[in-house]
Amino acid sequence: MSINETPGKPLSETPSQPLTVAPGEPEGQTITVIGFGRRLVAYIIDGVILWVLGLCLSFGILSLTAAGASQDAVVGANVAVQCVSLLIALAYFVIFWATSDQTPGKMTLGIKVIETDGSPVTWGKAILRYIGYIISGLVLALGFIWIAFDSKRQGWHDKIANTYVVHKDTEFSATGPVTIVPSDAGSSVAIVLVLLFIGLILVAIVVIAILLLLGPVIGNVFSNIVEGLTTPVPQ
Repeated sequence: MSINETPGKPLSETPSQPLTVAPGEPEGQTITVIGFGRRLVAYIIDGVILWVLGLCLSFGILSLTAAGASQDAVVGANVAVQCVSLLIALAYFVIFWATSDQTPGKMTLGIKVIETDGSPVTWGKAILRYIGYIISGLVLALGFIWIAFDSKRQGWHDKIANTYVVHKDTEFSATGPVTIVPSDAGSSVAIVLVLLFIGLILVAIVVIAILLLLGPVIGNVFSNIVEGLTTPVPQ
């Protein structure tokens, strides 16, 4: 027996060493980004709040101009209501994003907006994100639907402003490697398809209702046109 052998112990066995991360090597982080469905609910809550504010504003302004006001004054009041409503929406989203990272809708759902490096949203990025909101909604809301298909669950407004929507307790720094994981992996596309199906049904109902209401009118107009074409011209 060799002098280095220990009775009853295999030669191949060596003391185990703990695995350690090399000094200065950053640790990886996994960040869960919020999917389409939850963000849609938050947006609906914010939309309802803004709708109520706009309704109160409309009653307030129109009541001041309705009594004895001219038609031009009423039209001007309506334009003023629309302009002020847009400014209220701008202030609503920008102020909440820049001061608390959360609108009331997002507070209710326990989510927040952050920049892609993990820092809070700045005033400049908040304004840029609202501009992205407008762009996202201009093309049949395609910029919002994009969230469901994007691997990082970013809409066009998120990509424009470099933002993520995450859980309210999420904290991270982009100095280390970051892995993005959607909260609704595998289900977001299905939600969009269901919403599109519902939307098509609603559009069909609206079209049918319009046809039922305007059908007689359209029929009379068409009959008058045909009658005018068939009536002989006096010589």
